[in-house]
Amino acid sequence: MKVILWHLRKSLLELFPTRRYRLILISLILIAASISVSELLVAKLFTQIILHEGEIDKSTLALTMIGFFLFYGFTRIGQFGQRIYRVRVFDRAFKENDIELTTGKENWRWTQAFEMTNVSSVLTQVGVVLLFFFYFNWVFALLDLLMILIVLEILGRLFSNQIEIQRTFAKAQKDKMKVDNFLRVGSRIKSGEIGTLLAGFAMIILLGALFYLNYIGDISASNTVVLFFGLRMQTSNLSSISTGLMRFARAKTHSE
Repeated sequence: MKVILWHLRKSLLELFPTRRYRLILISLILIAASISVSELLVAKLFTQIILHEGEIDKSTLALTMIGFFLFYGFTRIGQFGQRIYRVRVFDRAFKENDIELTTGKENWRWTQAFEMTNVSSVLTQVGVVLLFFFYFNWVFALLDLLMILIVLEILGRLFSNQIEIQRTFAKAQKDKMKVDNFLRVGSRIKSGEIGTLLAGFAMIILLGALFYLNYIGDISASNTVVLFFGLRMQTSNLSSISTGLMRFARAKTHSE
């Protein structure tokens, strides 16, 4: 896990040497994380409406439904705006950088910036969702934290290995040596899919714990549904981190 954070920080400092743009990017990453929590709040509101629909007054139900759709719409708009503005920040930051690069290096730098911010955003989302879990049930959250640390530790090792592999590919390209496409593409995809598989196994364990805690009455039915949505989101995030790290390794080594 340390190697992941180290490379992300190093890329942030190299790609965005200006403090202003680094702060803007960090703000955008935090906004993306807050949107993920908003989606869980939407899920919580949805379950409350469904489970207590017959107990709510019609006028109150109508207002609640309107609030639900407005809140969900704002989260979509916020996510759209965050992603579009990020491209503008990249463009302005790179134009202010005096370093002269070839077209190929420039393209790889853009790819590296996208992958760096994507992985950073998703990592932050995983952390924020974990805090959300602690709010609902600390026992389940501790187990979730253990699973996350195990998966990220393995992903860190796969990432380090992939950096070395991609460096050999980059060197071969500079030396005009042909590398078989199966080896060049297959190694990256295989490493990413191993991480996705690990995230899936972690979810199976956590789902079992969630069912058990609900069965013994430690977690209510509505909170169980919300935590299930949170687990789905977390598994998707860990899978995105896995595949994103392998693309990040490729972009980083080819832009060196």
